Amino acid sequence: MKPRLNALLSSLSFVLLGSACSTQGNSPQLGTLSYEEALQAYHGSGRDEIYRCIHELANDQYQVVPPAKPIAIVIDDVLYLKLAGTLTELTQIRLDEKSASFADASTATEAGYTIVKQFNFSEYRESDDRYVDFWINTPTWKQQLRTFGNRCGI
Repeated sequence: MKPRLNALLSSLSFVLLGSACSTQGNSPQLGTLSYEEALQAYHGSGRDEIYRCIHELANDQYQVVPPAKPIAIVIDDVLYLKLAGTLTELTQIRLDEKSASFADASTATEAGYTIVKQFNFSEYRESDDRYVDFWINTPTWKQQLRTFGNRCGI
């Protein structure tokens, strides 16, 4: 019974990811990516990271949808997404204490987030976990998601 339940829960999580990341019309699909993949791209440009935040898909209560897979990764002033199977790099265009936005002019893609709640601060408050309202706009597709920002900081 337990193996069947695990298989059902695993299948359900992929269905939830697909429906939460659904697109309208003929548009790119938002995929998952790994921190290592984003970091390799960042280092490939000759940069060393100071800040990072891994955004995992969450439900309406900002709880991670298992299996926890990143859908967006911020490294310093760069946001990485996987759109239509391609790693996409967006550059920060605005930042304040509770929100940020990013853009890639070559693909006319924009994305950003607003922090809803921060918690689990490190001893010196240089990192935290957070509940985030996240958005992505492309010329043919718009998506609003809730994410769990995991280990955001230095």
